[in-house]
Amino acid sequence: MDKLKIHFLNTIWSDAIILEKNNHYAFIDTGSKFYYPMIQSYLDEHNIKKIDFILLTHFHNDHYGNVTNIVREYKVDKLYLKRYYGLDGTTSSGYNSNEEYIENEFKNYYEIIDACNVESTNVIFIDELGVDEFNIDFHDTMLETYDIKNRLNDIYNNKESVYYKQKKFNENFNCLGIFIQEKSHNIFLGADVTCSNTDIVELKELSYKMIKRIYEKHNIDYIDLYKSCHHGGGGTNTLKLCKLLKAKYVVITNTDKWLDNYDTFNNLKAANFNVEIFKTDYYKYVFEISDDISYKRIEEESLFITLGKK
Repeated sequence: MDKLKIHFLNTIWSDAIILEKNNHYAFIDTGSKFYYPMIQSYLDEHNIKKIDFILLTHFHNDHYGNVTNIVREYKVDKLYLKRYYGLDGTTSSGYNSNEEYIENEFKNYYEIIDACNVESTNVIFIDELGVDEFNIDFHDTMLETYDIKNRLNDIYNNKESVYYKQKKFNENFNCLGIFIQEKSHNIFLGADVTCSNTDIVELKELSYKMIKRIYEKHNIDYIDLYKSCHHGGGGTNTLKLCKLLKAKYVVITNTDKWLDNYDTFNNLKAANFNVEIFKTDYYKYVFEISDDISYKRIEEESLFITLGKK
């Protein structure tokens, strides 16, 4: 049986992850739009012409940016995502949202849906399946998706909420987390799941609660490979969360210029002094999951760095 490989492409403040197994491929998020030349080059270099599925963790442009391009230029069987309702209180960059921003997001959203319809890609809205968790079988590797409900829509339409009919919150609160247990290794791909210490119970410490649920379900107490939530920034990797994770290997889709503003490194090392941290600003990393976890580093500057934005 082929080994699971996880390709973390070189991006900053953006996620583009490729799963590989048995000569099949899938995407978890697709990066910001300006990364497409790099992504296209990587797919063509590896002779990848068909994608089993794209899983969008939430609707921010640093994650959905290349869905349309990939669907149009490669054969994509399925797209998994939550339905987008335009309820953003803040933008993907954290600024206050406005009608122009939401109109543009809707434009991008419908462009994705239209491209899927034209190219016969099956669109699956996982928040409408009526279940709390949803699993995707990727050639005997099970992807467990957590928090598949549409939190923003639920709060917006909850007449008992003080935020009824208010566009108040960031789309990150709608984000999926993905857990994979492969060859007895525990893998958590955190996308932009938040660990906000808000007073709103349904939005409080979402990543911490998610990991606790995973631990209880699988009777485990550590994560081997952790794709850092929210690119290692935004105060997401709290000491409380890091101590719960006790991660051995951490991939952060960011660069020191931004990470220096946060306690991410200190918190990860406080939780596990021997943690190994991999940043995707200059390199791609391909992790191979077998009896052991191994990786190779592909040395190539991120497009973001090439553009002089370090």
